[in-house]
Amino acid sequence: MSPHPTPDTTRSSDAPDGEWRWDKHYGENSWPTMPDEALVARVAALEPGAAVDLGCGPGRNAVFLARGGWAVTGVDASSVGLAQAQERARAAGVEIRTVFSDLASYLASGPVFDLVVLANIHVPSVERAPLLASVAEAVAPGGHLFVIGHHLDSLGRGGPPDPDRLYTEERLADAFPGLTVEQMERKERHHDADEPPLVDLVVWAARPGGAS
Repeated sequence: MSPHPTPDTTRSSDAPDGEWRWDKHYGENSWPTMPDEALVARVAALEPGAAVDLGCGPGRNAVFLARGGWAVTGVDASSVGLAQAQERARAAGVEIRTVFSDLASYLASGPVFDLVVLANIHVPSVERAPLLASVAEAVAPGGHLFVIGHHLDSLGRGGPPDPDRLYTEERLADAFPGLTVEQMERKERHHDADEPPLVDLVVWAARPGGAS
């Protein structure tokens, strides 16, 4: 798809909405370093190519993919999160390209990738359909899309406190035009021994085509 990206941070022409808020979150909190287990399992059989981690934050999934030989671009609305992602990449001995941008602006430029990752991005329902349609368009022929987010059944346990932002099977049923949804499943994960498990919704989709 493209040559391996250089280890730099590209700044979009427009400052992303909410930049200060996410800078504060990433600067004041400890964020996981391990990639999403559901992503690890699904990319194991794929040939590495060009990947994008949308809303990458400190880069746990982006660094994992780069270590697996993927040419990775991480996109986020926080310069603090992107700086942490670059630091983690250097510590792991890999390179990633990072782009400072809100997702809508970045996707409007029409990029395409062999693998598109959207992990724990929860927008209001009025924004969900156009965002996910744009995310689907970024999948190249023969490429794959991985989406994970908090299910509505996790309300009050983890994720956004606004139920409108959470995922359900019905809300994502027709959200990825042009792609074949190969898997859509609930995934429970324990975060506290004394609390009910969190529930994620995982989507794995593919665009037909590509090299035969």
